[in-house]
Parts: sequence; structure tokens; C-alpha cells
Amino acid sequence: MKKMSTINISGVLLIVLSALSLSSMAEVNFQGFASFVGGATLESDETYNGYENKIEYDKNSVYGLQAVSNLGDGLTATGQIIARGSENYKPEFEWMYLSYNITPTLSAKLGRVRTPFYMQSEYLEVGYTYHWVRPPEELYAAQITNMDGASLLYNVPMGSIDGQFVVSIANRRGYSENSAITVSDFTSIVATTAQFEFEGHSAKLIYVQGDLTFESTSITETETNLAAAGATFIADHVSIQGKQLGFTGIGFDLNFDALKVVLEYSQLDFDELLLIASKEARSLASVAYNLNESTISYTLSGNKKEGDTAIADNVADPLKPTILAVLAGTDRDVTTHTLGLRHDFHDSAAFKVELISTEESKLDTKATLVRFGVDMIF
Repeated sequence: MKKMSTINISGVLLIVLSALSLSSMAEVNFQGFASFVGGATLESDETYNGYENKIEYDKNSVYGLQAVSNLGDGLTATGQIIARGSENYKPEFEWMYLSYNITPTLSAKLGRVRTPFYMQSEYLEVGYTYHWVRPPEELYAAQITNMDGASLLYNVPMGSIDGQFVVSIANRRGYSENSAITVSDFTSIVATTAQFEFEGHSAKLIYVQGDLTFESTSITETETNLAAAGATFIADHVSIQGKQLGFTGIGFDLNFDALKVVLEYSQLDFDELLLIASKEARSLASVAYNLNESTISYTLSGNKKEGDTAIADNVADPLKPTILAVLAGTDRDVTTHTLGLRHDFHDSAAFKVELISTEESKLDTKATLVRFGVDMIF
């Protein structure tokens, strides 16, 4: 990623950003990024991740500003504000943390940090750093992009390999923007990652575990409709109150001169729930070839969800067909092909265009999407 501009600001702005700098004499370095994205499906009856058969410019557009204040003696404060088009450009602190270097190889963070689900988690919103318009939604689907807590980072040189190990303990409350969901919490989070870099290649191992809570109108209606199944069944399999979620992932970013290969796989494991598939597998394989200022790419991504039919064994026979039908409704099998072109027309800006073809075999639906945009850093 290219070096972004540095700005020394006056004491008035330092007071406004006191949560970031903590000192009116500190230097605050600003980094900014923006993505202006449009897209539409090609047929009137097709939809894909919120896109329809009309050009829309707010689904994936984003504007962000990051400020880093170096307070000396290994202490820094970082804040990142993001305004997303999908949320009517309402500004929100995506990051807000203090970082302290305990030793040359061990550091700690305290505050709001990125949830480490993916290879691209640290740069998830900075479209300029990758070849897609946006990372494929079949894998990069989590709403929970950040969490509030503490992290320890340990950097370990191992000969020609650089290793980094991170352990985080955190919570994330009220993360959903869906108006039909009144409560959406992810708490008691324990996240661990191990990343290794060697001669331009990198690999990452991820494990995140936490307790998920949803309260919504659809859940309440299902609880009412299935009251005959009994209070125990409702509490164990319908209500989503502190249900455990486990996320396991592995990724590779391989660079061979002009050729880049990205491979990612993740699996989500839920408690035995009726309204959420108990198993979800996500996958991505992408090849990008650089031609000086332009890059062409092809990506195959998939998402497969399977409900646990054993849940139906916990109800009386008259209710089993209903339970099995609800479970079948959570099954999904999506395969998506993405052909992309990126052109760096400026030192700090790139134009991108993608043709996306997706198919969902369980629902027997298809869609083709054209998406385009400009990514910038400043």
C-alpha cells in the first residue's frame, strides 16, 4: 500500500481529536480512503446482495478517515471513522484504540479493533489495497467488522519467516443495522490469529469464538408458532440468546512476480439452531495477473449452509414435518464467478469493473451483476 499523506494540525483540531491524540503537542497523521461504487443486475427479476436491475451507487460506496497520534515511548492512539453508503453515510468509529509497545516484539491494544475474520480484515474497507471492487460476499459476509476489547500482538522472526500471533478478548454489542433486529450482540469473544510471511507470500490461521444473541420479530413469531414444541425446545433451538458461534479460517496470499493467487476457506459452527444453519462453509480462490498499470482477475467463491436435521428428533411426530421444512429453508449453496479488471489511472486511484455471475442451487436462482467503481487513498 502506498504511503499516505501526513498533516500537522493546529491546537484547535487537536482538542477536537483529543480522544485520539491525548496531547495538544502530539503530531496527528491523517490517512484517508474512499470508494465510489455503482452496479446493477442485468435482468429485471434478478437480485444479488442488495443490487437490482437499476444502477445504484450506495451499496458498496464508503469514505474513511484515519488519524494516528504518536505520543512517544511506544504509545500511540488510532481512530478510524467510516461512512458507508449502505448506511446513508452515517459516520461511525470503526477503530478507536490505544497501542503500547511493551517490548520490541510484544505490543498491546485497548479499545475498538477489527474483528479478524479474514485475510483482508485489516484493509477490508480500503478497496485500493486489493483487486476486487469488493471482496466476494460469499466469504466476506460478516456484519461484525469490529469489536471492543484488548489484544496482545507478538512478533516472532523465525529465520526468513516473519510470524505474528494475536490474541484478543472482546465484545461487540448492537452491531446490526437491520431495523427488524432489536438486539444483536456478539459477546465473550476470544479471537486468535497466526500469520506468517515469507518472500512476498503470506499465510493466516484464524479462530474466533463467542456468544451470539439475536432478538427479532421473525424469531418471536417462530417461538409463538412453535409453542407446542415446548419451552425446552424453544430455549434450546429457536431462541438465540448467548448461543455459541465458532469461526475457523485459513488463507494464503501468494505472489509470483506478475501473478497473484489468493485462497481462503472458513467454516462457521453454531449451536443447534432452527433459524440459522448449524454449519456454514465459505471458500474463495482468486487469480490476478498484473499488466503494468492494469490487472485482470478471475475469482471463484462459494457459500454452503446446512441445517442440522437432528433437531427434528426433539419434537413429537406431528411437528416434525414443520421443523424439517424450516430447517430446509436455511440451506443454501451459492457458487459465484467474478471476472474483474483494475486500472491504476493515478498514483492514488484505481478504476475497477467486474462481471459477476452467481447461482444458488437450493433456491434455483441466478443473477448476473455488473459492478464498477473508483478506489482512492489520500
